[in-house]
Amino acid sequence: MTVKSRQNGKGDVKLGKSVSVIGLGAMGAALARAQLAAGHPTTVWNRTSAKTEALVAEGAKAAETAEEAAMTADVVLICVDTNANAELALASALTANALAGRVVVQIGTTTPAEARGFAAKVRAAGGMALVSAIMCYPDSVGPKNEAPLLVGGDQNGFEIAEPFLREISGNLINQGDNDAAASALALGLLATSTALYAGVAHAARLCEAEGADIELLGKLCMHGPRAPERFEIIAKDTFVLNSLFDGGSLGVWADVAANVQDHAHTAGINSELPDFLAQFYRQAADAGHSDEDVAALIKPLRG
Repeated sequence: MTVKSRQNGKGDVKLGKSVSVIGLGAMGAALARAQLAAGHPTTVWNRTSAKTEALVAEGAKAAETAEEAAMTADVVLICVDTNANAELALASALTANALAGRVVVQIGTTTPAEARGFAAKVRAAGGMALVSAIMCYPDSVGPKNEAPLLVGGDQNGFEIAEPFLREISGNLINQGDNDAAASALALGLLATSTALYAGVAHAARLCEAEGADIELLGKLCMHGPRAPERFEIIAKDTFVLNSLFDGGSLGVWADVAANVQDHAHTAGINSELPDFLAQFYRQAADAGHSDEDVAALIKPLRG
């Protein structure tokens, strides 16, 4: 592990030179490519090795295991589908002193409680922990990306990881030493989206039942581009994912609604709204619309 130091007023801070990316789904692969484009020595690992081949051809080094990837770089970016799978992937790296001197950045979806737990396990293994949330789709990842990248956790770790994080987004927002802040903010934004899309489905069905113009409803809508796009999808009855507009599948949003619900229960806050939304999304997904655009929420409302 090659590092250099600089003064930050609190002693030397080692600056990382190498990075590993664990998890090579669409977002993880984009993170790895951003690091390679910047010239950073990059190690990659994925549960299915086929996804590493293209990145190795582009200059990355493939690790045999996630633990190997974590322990051969200064900064580790982990981007898998759940926090439980992130911890499972790291496995033996989450043991005493195994991560000493390394910065581990959780970029996958987490609840605030999971963020705190993950950070605690990284620190118990001697590492520095950061929990982040990125507010964009994979094709936007890069130093010119203007979407926020929220990061909180160990501040010495932040200084080490900052050059790598700025290759993901130029809009890096440091949340200080609060491990859960990025997760809470991201979950808060997702909560507003789940409510918005449910509202879109009901509003479209209301107008549909009365013979009113749904596309006009979208043009009248002042809630940002995502709502009018969903209205147009409904009006044109074109629910194939990404066929009209980029967006998440109903199944993905059902998982998001479940995460919002889980947090409400864990935090002890009123859960009536997230309980309803989680049930509403899950019923629509289970009715066979999981792989369609989230606008397919209207289908169960049609009876």
